[in-house]
Amino acid sequence: MLAVVPIPHAVGPHPSAQQQAAELSGDGAQVILLSPDRAARRAMGRNPADDTRRPAAARAGHAQATALAASVAELWHG
Repeated sequence: MLAVVPIPHAVGPHPSAQQQAAELSGDGAQVILLSPDRAARRAMGRNPADDTRRPAAARAGHAQATALAASVAELWHG
């Protein structure tokens, strides 16, 4: 299972993405969580509505996706 998680931390009483993934893994599922890495978070900044940060955030996201492509392909193709 692949989960794209732009905001991995839960708000309020909801379980976090990590907690949900652990629960699924306990049931035998292989789970990969994709959430912004440090470079992507820095590029996005604290205000997700700040349009001026889009180009840098897109470049950081592309770099992260390129780095993770092999692990996602392995999950999908076994």
